[in-house]
Amino acid sequence: MAEVRLAGDEATLTHALTLARASGAGAPPCGPHLGLEAAYRVQQAVFDASNATLAGYKLAATSAQAQSALGIDGPLVGRIATGEVLTTGAVPPVPAGRPVYAEVELVLRLGEDLPVFTAPPPPSLLAGAIDGVFGGIEICASRFADDDLAAAGLVADNTLLHMLVLGDRLATGWDEALATLEVVLDPEGAPPIPGAANAVMGHPLRALAALAQWLGTRGTGLRRGHIVASGSMTGITEIAPDARVTARFGPLGLARATLVPPTTRSMA
Repeated sequence: MAEVRLAGDEATLTHALTLARASGAGAPPCGPHLGLEAAYRVQQAVFDASNATLAGYKLAATSAQAQSALGIDGPLVGRIATGEVLTTGAVPPVPAGRPVYAEVELVLRLGEDLPVFTAPPPPSLLAGAIDGVFGGIEICASRFADDDLAAAGLVADNTLLHMLVLGDRLATGWDEALATLEVVLDPEGAPPIPGAANAVMGHPLRALAALAQWLGTRGTGLRRGHIVASGSMTGITEIAPDARVTARFGPLGLARATLVPPTTRSMA
């Protein structure tokens, strides 16, 4: 994507969120007048400032309930950096005192470049482009001091992504049985949270189509090797900052995450 140009308030918010990422200090509120497109410009600018490599994208607010609560009519999009993807379960700590959340996701990997779409692409085309489906646990936390955010604040804050933990490979390509897969989020010491893949816009490929169209309106598309965290199947669940969390994907596999508590963070 081209270098983003920011208005004054957007530049101020970009600086605050960039500093919050580096220091762990909570950013001040973003204000009620931030629009979604401005928030996406801030998100991209914060990502660009990190000099990170793009691993893919994540979708948020993929349920009708979440969209209604936020007053939006479609999902929100975040960017995933390569450094935010783990294949082992040890998750770097969230700053002390900051709430931590977990979500269970189907993570889709693209095996080929997709065209630039300006309308939702057909599910059959998307299904054929997927070369791997993985179980995932998304660990979420806000860079804002107060994480009670409107849609624009969520977007600016990269939809709360802290880390994405990849678990077992559930399929080598898209399998339609995954569309109704039942899952369980099992935080240690707390009741299990059931969920299902059809909580994601009724079908995870609809979320992928929405992302492809969103990218297309910005002149780009999904590329071979990109991963897409397609949306929460269990809702967002607050967990302890030192929790051990397991996600169970029916008979197909597991994902596990262990949060390193803030007090053990290295000061080197």
